[in-house]
Amino acid sequence: MILKQKKLYKKIVVMVLLIGLYGCQIVEVKPKPKSKHGLVGLRPLPRSVEESKIKWLSGIGSYDEWSGKFPFVAENTDVLMDYKGCFTTKRAFFEHYLPSDSDWIDTNPETNPLVKKIRDVEKKGMIMEHILICREAELRGKGRRGPFPKDSRILYKKDVDDLRKLFRDAYAKGLLLHDNYKLIQLVTHASFFSDDPKAREIIMKMDGVAYESHQFNRHWPFETGWTCPKELVRGAKWTLAHGKEYIFYYGPFIYKQSKGYYDFVERDWLYKFWKAGLPKHNPHMHYYLNAFPFGSGSNRPVGPESDPHSYLGMMKWLIKEIKYK
Repeated sequence: MILKQKKLYKKIVVMVLLIGLYGCQIVEVKPKPKSKHGLVGLRPLPRSVEESKIKWLSGIGSYDEWSGKFPFVAENTDVLMDYKGCFTTKRAFFEHYLPSDSDWIDTNPETNPLVKKIRDVEKKGMIMEHILICREAELRGKGRRGPFPKDSRILYKKDVDDLRKLFRDAYAKGLLLHDNYKLIQLVTHASFFSDDPKAREIIMKMDGVAYESHQFNRHWPFETGWTCPKELVRGAKWTLAHGKEYIFYYGPFIYKQSKGYYDFVERDWLYKFWKAGLPKHNPHMHYYLNAFPFGSGSNRPVGPESDPHSYLGMMKWLIKEIKYK
């Protein structure tokens, strides 16, 4: 017993001497806290001065013209679509629609359009965050619809398997930086994908779900529109509960020329969705502003961020709601 105490004492003395000799300090390393919220993204348009000259976009300015003049949004936006500008983030997302000229995708990584889109992002030094993907024959009138009439945007199992193999093959050929990417199913119906057993199987092979909520056509008005709050909440919560990512892809928006418009209608809708139970703060719950100047929205100015009615002003508000409240 005494011998053991002496050995322990010697070890303590040696440790004290070493600390004193090398000036070491014992510092408690605390793990970095996990984010309590998801990402906030933006689809900016028009991006350039040239794009802003297009007739239906004229007069609202461009993100290039406001470059350097929206410091809060530039610093705090997490993900961007098809643009970099003065934003500090390196994360990117885009929409991708499966072929309208054939039934199945091109599995050759050297000619596949999705591989090319990812390569273009990575060549800019950006990081590919989310691919919002779907079949779109319903609107485009060509190609194979998805397997479910109630939501024909949902991919086939074969689509997902082909895409995963495509990524691996493209990586092996040195065309892509990674051998896999996040496939986010862009859906039409707010909850069908979570109700139908076969649809659930396909979603579970993917990385998440994105739901588009517009402020026009069948989505308008809020009270009788397509985005039923109960269905929206149920679909979002199911996705998150199964370890998947959920993107609330919000927009395009109406503006002053629309019948039924009222001040801050876009904020009011979100407040109503949150009140109904749509998750607001969850590390896998993301909010992407689909700031596409559609219809009367083509009269809404791009900036400045100090104007709460502008697209940059809307983005500033959304960032504060998700990341600072």
